[in-house]
Amino acid sequence: MSLTPARAWIAASPLLGLLVLALLLPFGWRGLDLLRACTGNGECVLRELWADRFYVDAITRTLVLSALSTGLGLMLGLGAALHVVSRPGWDKPVAVLAGLGANFAGVPLALALTLLLGSQGVLTTLARQAGLLQGWDLASDGGLLIAFTLFQVPLAVVLLMAPVRMLDPALAEAAATLGASPGHFWRRVGLPVLAPSLVEAASLLFANAAAAYATPFAIAGTASPVLAVRIGAAVSGDIFSQPELATALSLVMAVLLLIVIVGARWWSARLRRSA
Repeated sequence: MSLTPARAWIAASPLLGLLVLALLLPFGWRGLDLLRACTGNGECVLRELWADRFYVDAITRTLVLSALSTGLGLMLGLGAALHVVSRPGWDKPVAVLAGLGANFAGVPLALALTLLLGSQGVLTTLARQAGLLQGWDLASDGGLLIAFTLFQVPLAVVLLMAPVRMLDPALAEAAATLGASPGHFWRRVGLPVLAPSLVEAASLLFANAAAAYATPFAIAGTASPVLAVRIGAAVSGDIFSQPELATALSLVMAVLLLIVIVGARWWSARLRRSA
């Protein structure tokens, strides 16, 4: 029996129904309750949120760390994907390793970084003995950027290997035969072909970093200055539970991710039509 789109939707309907009940329904209920309070005479947490520099700073840092790690992940991932695709025998081993690396984020990655770059880490100790990294702190913005980039690169490789295979090697050889430089080939052929896939991959990498919780929490605990950890602290009650604040922060994150993902899909569709 062939799997048609209609049959695929029917097969996926129980899981989609569970997703709606377990995630979207409670989130929508809390969100509507929050918006009702803001549009009525109730106490609006959204106004308090924007007036609190503590949470505005968390939103700003999340955006900056996500954008920087996405850019670094795309550059390193694209370079790795190009190198791997040029060597066909490496495809399967690298795909397996990249898949493992993409799932290595969280507590395992934080533990590895702590052992290597923590205050008593191996590399930190050696560097300080040599007079380097005297003020280094893994929980700082620089440490979090390294952690975010480390789980972005394997995911970027997984996402970009298939689009890179779309580049016809004969085009590069023909361009070289005609005397075109590699830079000219990439500006005229390579980047236009890969641009839609790069935009879509960038949106997924950005969302992956913006919603990251386990890695920054394992590195810096509730002091981690990222939005996901702030939401977790408000839910669990690091000092006291604040469900309304957690809902407001979750709405902010949902809107940010929705803008990035929908905007990237629209932009990539335009790039494909104009190609």
